[in-house]
Amino acid sequence: MIDRLRECGLRDFTYIDDETVTTCVRPEELSQILRCLILRAGLHFSTCVGVDVRGLGEQGIEIYYIVSGKKLRLLLRTSVAPSEKIEVPLDLPCTYWCLHEARDLVGLNLRNEVYTYRFVLPDSYPRSVCPLRKDYQYSERPLTKCVQEMPTRPEKAITLFPHIPYFYEHEDFIVYVDVDKIVDFEYRGFYNHRGIEKVGETRLKADQVPFIAERICGICGYTHSCAYCQAVESALRIDIPESARLTRTLLLEVERIESHLLWLAILCYMINLRDLFLKLMRCREHVMSMGEILTGNRKMYGINVIGGVRDFITSERIEKAARLFSELKTQCTKLLQELKSSERLRAATRGVGTLSREDALITGAVGPVARASGIDYDVRKYLPYAAYSQVSFSIPVYSEGDVYSRALVRIDETLESIDIIDQVLGMSRALLEKPHRSEYEWLPCRVGVGMTEAPRGEDVHFIITGHDLRLYRWRVRAPTYANLPSLWKSLIGEKLEHANLIIASIDPCLACTDRLVVVDTGLGKVRKITRLVEVREA
Repeated sequence: MIDRLRECGLRDFTYIDDETVTTCVRPEELSQILRCLILRAGLHFSTCVGVDVRGLGEQGIEIYYIVSGKKLRLLLRTSVAPSEKIEVPLDLPCTYWCLHEARDLVGLNLRNEVYTYRFVLPDSYPRSVCPLRKDYQYSERPLTKCVQEMPTRPEKAITLFPHIPYFYEHEDFIVYVDVDKIVDFEYRGFYNHRGIEKVGETRLKADQVPFIAERICGICGYTHSCAYCQAVESALRIDIPESARLTRTLLLEVERIESHLLWLAILCYMINLRDLFLKLMRCREHVMSMGEILTGNRKMYGINVIGGVRDFITSERIEKAARLFSELKTQCTKLLQELKSSERLRAATRGVGTLSREDALITGAVGPVARASGIDYDVRKYLPYAAYSQVSFSIPVYSEGDVYSRALVRIDETLESIDIIDQVLGMSRALLEKPHRSEYEWLPCRVGVGMTEAPRGEDVHFIITGHDLRLYRWRVRAPTYANLPSLWKSLIGEKLEHANLIIASIDPCLACTDRLVVVDTGLGKVRKITRLVEVREA
């Protein structure tokens, strides 16, 4: 892999841990090197991170690009002067969001801006205010004025609606249609931007952060706390005990099954397989009960700590969970096979929302979305963590790239997770071994990256350690953040009636809005929908 990096012009690597290397590049070289790494070497682009380095005795802003390959994680690091601009590579949409986020939050200057409006902040936020700069106090509230948040193009048809009408979160999906055919798409999100990274850097100590990291997502919280702990463990070179590795693997797979069953159940509801919807939700309740048996709570909160896990596993808990799991895997396997063979599923989803392998690659798609488009990328195999190198499992990959393939990937992955849990429960003696955590010494100015394969895809946590057990920088990139840009490719050309299903097929974890406005200038009609109330206007 290092040879492939050298072919793209990279030199002088420094190892952060056994799988992570970093190298410095000049700002003017970044775009060319990224194109080589992604389009020629076939590496996966994860995200980029903007860092205000003035608190480290330096000037300006540093940018870290995180790129992954098999058995290797690469950090491209570049320093930018306050007046210097970073080019946005227009042929690599996977870079758009993180660069514009760094512009809003850290003050990075961009060349070739794709989003001229504020991206993760309201347009009412003063342009000179960058909340993640070190001189910005957590308690500050800048004076704002009401302005239009995002320009739209009223000369074309516009649709605003939630991704699924069964959830209520604050996101705008703006779809331009020609009668009933989607011709363009825009997205406006981040309405519930919580400033969680600023909280982690200013108000909490590093060993307190896992308890808010696991609350980033209501369904997949455990994988976030794992990714954060792994980032710190990478930075400080902490080797966690085998029992902690097995425990994390067990709980991560319980969470994966819980998440996939929820998505599959909602898919059944959307395509009118109501009987299977109820059966899958009942099965999911048993999975959550298993999590409660093991950890004491259904969401498995408060288990991870830096260096391992809490001392909570007992032989009684394992035995009780194993008995429930024995019943669960038979029930769950039968339901999943029934769904996989459903003609209704095939008819409603095959050929809908197709995303090609090339489009998935350049938009940075992850998880089931990428694997359904022929990209064989799974962090558990590429960069093994926890105890994934000690268990055997397969990575389901399909090439059609449609909603049907995304459903098949999740079905197959759930079956693989059942097998992984079976293997880990068979190592109960190792699970019970003590200690469950390793001691460590806190060191400042260390860089670390933690990655997990969340149910929705690759989850990334980046940290730079500060002084006094605090973080200097914490950056979180959830998988939905990486998958949303793929909608630009999978929605255009589709019928409007398929939009909800296509958006739902990436399993978005959002905060949502419940409104719909359709403007069809060709027919001269306007429709406004709020929940179940529809108002028609000429």
